[in-house]
Amino acid sequence: MARDGATAQAKAGNKAEALRWLEKAVSRGLDFDLLDEAAFAQLRETPEMKELLARAAANRRVVNRGKVAFRIPEKDLIPEGIAHDPETGAYYVGSINKRKIVRIDKAGKASDFTATGQDGLWDVLGLRVDPATRTLWACSSGGPSSGELDGTSSLFRYNLATGKLIGRHDIPGRPHLCNDIALGKDGEVFFTDSKGGMLHRLRRQDAEYRMDTLVGPGTFIYPNGIGISPDFKKLFVADFMKGLSIVDAATGQARPLPHPEKVHVAGIDGLYFHGGSLVAVQNSAGTARIVRFRLNAAHDAIESEEVLESRNAVFDIPTTGVLVGGKIAVIANSQLDSLDEQGRLKTGIDLTEPAILEIPVD
Repeated sequence: MARDGATAQAKAGNKAEALRWLEKAVSRGLDFDLLDEAAFAQLRETPEMKELLARAAANRRVVNRGKVAFRIPEKDLIPEGIAHDPETGAYYVGSINKRKIVRIDKAGKASDFTATGQDGLWDVLGLRVDPATRTLWACSSGGPSSGELDGTSSLFRYNLATGKLIGRHDIPGRPHLCNDIALGKDGEVFFTDSKGGMLHRLRRQDAEYRMDTLVGPGTFIYPNGIGISPDFKKLFVADFMKGLSIVDAATGQARPLPHPEKVHVAGIDGLYFHGGSLVAVQNSAGTARIVRFRLNAAHDAIESEEVLESRNAVFDIPTTGVLVGGKIAVIANSQLDSLDEQGRLKTGIDLTEPAILEIPVD
């Protein structure tokens, strides 16, 4: 990404190259704070940088339409995935730090749906409720704190009514990282594998689920969010570096999703199809924001973008969301930066209660 390129060049002392990368980022309309980057300190008094600072400020968009729906009274949860049960109104939130899933009922009361490490859960990432089968799908992966299990990953399936594990699907070998989930037709389940750079599929056959690889290893660079079209024929995959891809759900054929030059599609975490658009949680392409990418009638190209939420004071690395009615409920403050390189909480940091922000999408 342009900003990352600029930072790398600035740290290496290549001022001209750093300015070239910053020019590229600003020209694309990215909204971010150049002054917050320590690597750019040596450039701040140059005429070129002053001009870029002014243009970057002009790109700034403050959109605050969201409202906090509820908070979870567990500051060190470090949540990543969220799902919603339309039948009961309950939310499910996965924890990286606590290696568990929390259930928040319709009244806003939080309780453990699974205990820490239950059923062999590691870091919990993407979650998805299947209302038809009354199950909760959960991505879980062993991170640096898992020791010899680092790089192992599985997709777990829970009974919503009882909380009991009814299925576990391990990805063979390593390194893998089951990250996010989309539900297809006839019981199909698609999920991204960030460390493998690939896309997996579960298909139900004779009351059993069988896993296969839909898109091969290394096709993507850290695939994350995944959405699916209403006809279940197209998958939309967020590649953290490359941007968005469109995948044929039957054949696995993948290609970049075309978009206008000034529409920035990298750095996406959560991704959802809604009303002919893709709604994305973008947390590493400049300023964190929730954005709508409007698609053409064929749903095979982006025509424009609309920022739905940006520069919200609650934001601290928003990660994923879930569409509920005409809103998206987003984990606003995952506080992922509070984990060190070993996946453990840093010492001496102040944490806040995780907040779920509801933002209108209609």
